[in-house]
Parts: sequence; structure tokens; C-alpha cells
Amino acid sequence: MVTRLIIILSVLFAIGFVDARTQGLRDSRGRDFWLAVPPNDHRQGSDSSSFLSLLFNCDQRTDVRIEARARDGSVDIRTFTVPGAAMWETRYSTVQYEHRGVTAPDGSTADCEKAMPMSIHVTTTTDVTVYAVLRDVNTSDAWMSLPTDALGTSYRVSTYPSTAVADTTSFIGIPIYTFTAVYPSQFVVVATEDNTDVTIDLSVSRSSVANGTRRTVRLNKGQSYLVQARVTETRQNDDLTGTRVTGSKPLVMLSSHYRAQVPILVEEASRDCLVEQLPSTDTWGKHIIVPPLRRPNDFQSAGPSDVTVCRIVADVDSTLVQVNGSLPWQIDAGKFWDLPLTTALDIVSTKPVLVTIIDRSANRSTGGVRRSGDPSLILMPPVEQFLNAYRVANAEPQAVGAPVFRQHQITCVVPISAVASLTIDGAPSPAPTAIPGTSYAYVHMNVAAGQHEVLCDSAFGIVVYGYGPAESYGYTGGMAFERLYIPSVVLRVLDIQGAPGDADTIHAVVDSISDRIDLFLSGAIRLDGAMMLDLSTFVPRTSTVEDPATMLGSIPFGLDFDTLSVGDTISIVPGWHTLGRDTVTVSTLANILWTTGSGDTVDVVTTIIDGRVITSDVCLDQQPRLFDPLMAVTTRERRYYDVRGRYVGTTLDGLPPGVYFHR
Repeated sequence: MVTRLIIILSVLFAIGFVDARTQGLRDSRGRDFWLAVPPNDHRQGSDSSSFLSLLFNCDQRTDVRIEARARDGSVDIRTFTVPGAAMWETRYSTVQYEHRGVTAPDGSTADCEKAMPMSIHVTTTTDVTVYAVLRDVNTSDAWMSLPTDALGTSYRVSTYPSTAVADTTSFIGIPIYTFTAVYPSQFVVVATEDNTDVTIDLSVSRSSVANGTRRTVRLNKGQSYLVQARVTETRQNDDLTGTRVTGSKPLVMLSSHYRAQVPILVEEASRDCLVEQLPSTDTWGKHIIVPPLRRPNDFQSAGPSDVTVCRIVADVDSTLVQVNGSLPWQIDAGKFWDLPLTTALDIVSTKPVLVTIIDRSANRSTGGVRRSGDPSLILMPPVEQFLNAYRVANAEPQAVGAPVFRQHQITCVVPISAVASLTIDGAPSPAPTAIPGTSYAYVHMNVAAGQHEVLCDSAFGIVVYGYGPAESYGYTGGMAFERLYIPSVVLRVLDIQGAPGDADTIHAVVDSISDRIDLFLSGAIRLDGAMMLDLSTFVPRTSTVEDPATMLGSIPFGLDFDTLSVGDTISIVPGWHTLGRDTVTVSTLANILWTTGSGDTVDVVTTIIDGRVITSDVCLDQQPRLFDPLMAVTTRERRYYDVRGRYVGTTLDGLPPGVYFHR
């Protein structure tokens, strides 16, 4: 019996079904970008062969400014103008910009877990797409740089297990292994603003630098921070996938691998660096359709386990994931599920997940075989973030001589009903392959290097990739980056009214919830905050933190809940009305924090409706009163009168002796 997960998708599901260029959505095009260069293996290359190529995909004339900060703090500034709709390239040697990490067992950790100056900042005068290609001999990958307005503050890493290589000798027939190289799982974080506090909770018990799971660091604008897994003879396969990274301000998250073998089958196999910029957790989706990649022309399998990998990562506990209608599989926070990508995968989850494709190693012999392809890391966009128009670039960083990549591919996931409208550079697309059990199909397109425009009447997903001898690259071709499945809650402080001295209570309640299911699935079970009020008009019975200058009081509260409904009370503050400085003052809520049972912060869009404290039975302006509270204090004047009641002055000085009275 096939069980089918029923997922209730919010109205944001429809966000992808528009052209972001005309609707102003947050998508992969922008005018401000930040990049960094993770470590790559240069043992087969040299300083001259190692470079970073930046590709600018433009719709129209645009001015570009690049500020590349080197490890010595110097800044290389480049400005140029792209004359029109074109793909434009500029190139940097990686020597001064690349992070340096561990390359040998017990080797130097170099730049690991240090605030480093290296980063590249790109600004443009019109919206563009920016791609980066990291290249050295037999080890390359590429990624799409996300614009700054698409960044977030909460991320999960998705990479691949570390590996090591050993020289083998023998002693009286016993093998002896001497480890000579390590290939760690890794990631790089870049701050986009000053005073960004970064918290890293590793998915493993140690890193290349130290034991323990938590790292904290404060980064300034443009500073970057490298973390690598520790690789030893006894623990070779630590994987940083699932590591949680949060920042007080928006961050760039570059998930990477020094040089991965995928899957890990034997010690000797071709490897490739992995790099992909990952989206923040609030843009993840619940429905992801993953097409199989088109194989290289000279593909040769080493066996049934020699497959491209699809990796599914969960952000919160108890995430149920169903693939192709099978029984659901539970994934907890920071955990993942690897699947062979041999056929299309229809992935549906109860909570948002991150899905990546990790392409396979193409060569598994020691005979110098250079078949096409090798590992690359590709982000698969969720259906909820599909768009209906993309201008993409298939990378070829080799300007002269034989090209690095000899096969270039685009694969689209498109509704079957819209396949007829799918075009590539104005021409009809090739025939689709229907995905069983869904209303979608995938379409493989064999293309040339360079710029391509892919359009459709309905929203669709797109990935871009290519192969060369023992080389590959891959990235998502674009997507929206709307905040999905974040519950919205409105909290209201109720008005109160009373005369000075009256006992009363201020209540704060839940006024509305956008989606109770999304709030439940977010994992939030506790709400903390503080009631803020004017102590001159209401004196609470509970203790307060008082600002003498403003007479502002703060009464903290905390609420544990299983479920939350409209009308529920979240805070109660009993006290008394007093004769204060005004007849109406404001009470509000502040420092709102939603957390899970494990203490992790949950994103909940929270709106506060202020309440009023109204004091009645108070004399107001233009009404009779015993005194004017606004009049400055003055000394009272005495007036003297004689026995006949006649006024004689304000002093007795100079008057004849007698009987006088004063009032």
C-alpha cells in the first residue's frame, strides 16, 4: 500500500509562478554581491593555473565595480561597463584571495577559524546575475552568487564527507599505511555588515582547530571565516553537513569541500572541489523535484553504487520526508538523507528541507583515465521558488586553447501542461520526460557555452552544469528567495481604564495567527518577552526594571505552550492606576523571542498592537481645578490688614505700633 503525505502549502506556494523581473520579487538577480574563495587543491596545478573567474550575465548596459580585498588587506578595485545584453568575464589569481586550510594529516590549520580580510564585493548599476568559477588543474566547480538582498541570518551546511589518501607499504606481510593527503569537508562565512555576531554549532564533535561543537566570532563587513573538518587516520570521514550557522546580520554561506570523491567507494578515484552558495533556512521549501542529470558522453559506471547523490537536509526535528510516494522517513534537525539520483525524485516534506545534488566521480582507476565529469555541488530549487523566466550562463573560463568544459547542459523541471511553451533562446525545447506520479516533466537541453534565455508560460525549475575531462561544474540557474512558511502572529495589549487608586490588570493576548499549522510545524513551544509601560500612570505589583529618566517599566514574561490560539493570554500584569503625567499612556511588548524545546530560536514574524492605560476622573485643561499642576512653584505672599480691615501692605516695616492681621 502506498502512503501519500498530504502537505498544506501556504499561499506563498504561488510566489514562484511569476516573472521576478517584473514583479520585484527577491530572486537571484541583483546589484550587490559578496563572494569569498574557499580552499582548493593545487597539488596538480600551480599559481598560474589557479584562478577565480567572475561571469556577469547582463540584460542591458551596466556599470560594474569590484572591490577584491586580499589577505594583506590591500584592495584591488576594478570598474568596467558591460555595453549591453551580454555575458562578461573578469578573472583573479586565487593566490591572494583564497583561504588556506589543512592539506596534510596534522598539517597547519592556517586560516581556519580566524577572521580573515579576504572577500570580493560586487556592485552594479542594473540587475545582473553573477557566477563564479573556481579553477585549477582537474579540480573545478562553480556557483551562482546570491545578491545581498536575498541573504538571511540562519543557515545549514550541506557538503560531503571528508576523505584521506595513504601510501601503502608492508612489513613482514602486514600492510602499513602512511597518510599523505587529507580532503576535508568545509565552509566559508562572509559578513556583509560590521559587528556581525556569528554562532556556529557543528554537526560533529570537533573541527580541524579544536574539540567542541560551538564557535562564536564577531566579523566586520567583508571579513570571512573558514571552518574545516578534522581528518585523521582513525577518523577520516567527518562531514560538516547539518552544521547550523546563525548571524546577527545577513551572512554569505559558501558550502564547500576541499576535493571530494562521490560516492566514497575506494581510496583512489578522481576528485573535485565542491562550492555552492546556500540559501537561508527561511527560503527552503517543502516540495522539491530532482531530475537525474544528463550523463557525460563517455560515461562508464564502476558498479551499482557508483551514482550521483541527492542529499536532503532538515532544519528542525521530526521532519517527515516522502520520496516518490514511499513511506515517510523522519529526519531530525541537522540530519540528512542521501539517495541515489538515478531517476527523478519527487520529494515532499512536512517541514522545509534543503536539497542538493552531488555529482559522481567519473574515474575510478589508477591508470590516468580522464573520462568526462567529476563531483560538483548543485542546489536544487524548491517548487515554491520557481520562476517563469531565466537568463543563465554556461561557464567556460578557458579563453584560449582547448576548452575546460566540452559538454554544457541545462535541465528544467516544468509542468507537463506548460511544456509546449518552454523555449531556449527562442527555440522550442527538446522532448520532455514525464515524472511518474506527478504533473511535472524534466527536459534536458544540450547547449553551447555562454548566455541562454529560457522562458515558459508557467513557473519551472532550472539547473546548469557541464563536463570536461575529469572536470565538472554545476549550479542552480536561478530561483526566487521569498521567505516561506514563516508563521505570522499578531500580539495585542488590551486597553484598561480606571481612576487613580483603582486596582486593574493589563492583559496581552494573541490577536491573530497566519497559519496555526505552520506555527506548530516551526517547532516553537515557548514565547518570551517583556511588557513595557509608563510607571507614572500604572504601578504593577510585580518587580520592574525602571528607567528613572523616562519612568518606563519592564515586566518580563515567559509562556510555554503546546498549541497557541487566537484569544490566548500571553502576559498578565496586575497593579494600580495612579495620577501620572498624562491621562493616556502606551503599554506595549518588547524583546519577543520564540524558541523550540532545545532552545533554538524560531523565525516568527511578530506584530505588536499597543494598548492604552487611560486614567479617568482627572481635572483637564479649561475645567475648574484646585491648583494648576503646570504652574511653577512660588513662595506664598502675606497680606496685612489693620483692625478696621483696611489693607496696609505685604510687610509691617514702617507701620505705627498697633494690632494687625494677615491673610
